Amino acid sequence: MATLMTVLTEPHGMWESILDAFNGAMGSYILAVILLAVIVRILFAVVDVVNKRFSTKNLQINEKMKPELEAVQKKYGHDKVLLQKKQQEIYKKYQFNMVSSCLPMLIAMVLQLVVFLTLWTGLQNVSNYNIAQSYENTKTVYYNVLLLNKNEEFKPVIQSYIDEGLEYGVDYSITVEIDYDNLNMNVVVTNASGEEEFNKNITISPTNPIEEGAAGVSNETIFNLIKEYAMEEIPAETPTDEPTTENPDGNESTETPEMVPNELTAYNRVIRTLAENVTADYYIDNLESFLWIKNIYKAESPLTSPVFEKSEITNYLERYYSPEEQQAEEDHDYEGQIFDYVVAGLETRDLGVNGYFILVILAVVTSFLSIFINNKLSKKTTGTQPGGKMMYFIMPLILGIFTLMYTSLFAIYIIVGQIMMIALSPLTNLIVKKWIEASDKRKEKKKQAVVDVDYRRKDM
Repeated sequence: MATLMTVLTEPHGMWESILDAFNGAMGSYILAVILLAVIVRILFAVVDVVNKRFSTKNLQINEKMKPELEAVQKKYGHDKVLLQKKQQEIYKKYQFNMVSSCLPMLIAMVLQLVVFLTLWTGLQNVSNYNIAQSYENTKTVYYNVLLLNKNEEFKPVIQSYIDEGLEYGVDYSITVEIDYDNLNMNVVVTNASGEEEFNKNITISPTNPIEEGAAGVSNETIFNLIKEYAMEEIPAETPTDEPTTENPDGNESTETPEMVPNELTAYNRVIRTLAENVTADYYIDNLESFLWIKNIYKAESPLTSPVFEKSEITNYLERYYSPEEQQAEEDHDYEGQIFDYVVAGLETRDLGVNGYFILVILAVVTSFLSIFINNKLSKKTTGTQPGGKMMYFIMPLILGIFTLMYTSLFAIYIIVGQIMMIALSPLTNLIVKKWIEASDKRKEKKKQAVVDVDYRRKDM
């Protein structure tokens, strides 16, 4: 079988690229999301000012037209054709267009919806990629530590301890420091007296190369290594090319294969335990956390673990499989079986939960407050109220669901955005108020200028 190997590629959408640039500059996706939320909310504050100004202008025109519209309604209400004609004459008189009056609000709504959905997708793509990349890095660690089974310099040292009846972790220790950036690991064996019996840097191979074309290891190779050195029971070897009664076409059976004992040596078990411990330590040390959230790429919830789940990994990785690799995974489930061994050490650690619904509560509360404050200020400043009472419940509910189900990065974006909206609402309404006052003053001056013009003919 040809060597098959998935290559993950970073998402390169607009938002993903912006976040990647911010993350590169600030060294944290949390800070990148906060900065992005501040910038987006400032831009929307500008849109909000323009939208409110148009709304106020239309409100003023409506107030002027109202008596005339009521009069024609009363006079021509019995004749719909004539009524519509008279109403159009009034609209023309005041230069009012129903479509253009609603256009700024519609544009603002569509723009916010597009940004909301595309940014949510972008943040979820970034999170999914980082979860999958974290798994691939962790798998790399497990695979390379397990390769110590084949290291001819390392094996005699450990085997001598085993022959003497010494116990790993009690009578001697093994430390492995991973330098994933340089694809290197330093292995040190220390005896009970604290003396180093083995100290060597070993080059490691990525299981999933960061760049296409780089050296890597296929899932089949990793699975075979695990099967040889870590499985207590392995599938029984059965011919797959001869037809059987249950399998007349000669294709591989989909039934669960019979398992037979695998004779692991004491040395194999030491390396398997070492691989589990090093893998668990590596994952925990490289978790990207924020305050009480242990894994920022997963939803902040007491119902979720900070550890990646098998369904998350397999569902995400399958989009990168080549047709040959897809077939190999369908036939053998290499990824699913490897996953069980990679997370074996993590299952013995108490990592707790990934949060306590704090982001969900904050998203709901800040959303309610931003709508409430914005409505109050708009009514006071312009006499309009953008949303009805249902908006007090609908938007907080929608945002609560999104923050509950998806990446913590999106929840943080929502909360920072709402806080910015609350902070900017007084300023945007003040700008609109001053804009209206300046516009009214200009109109008043124009009227005064017309009145003051003397059109009488002067004597020569």
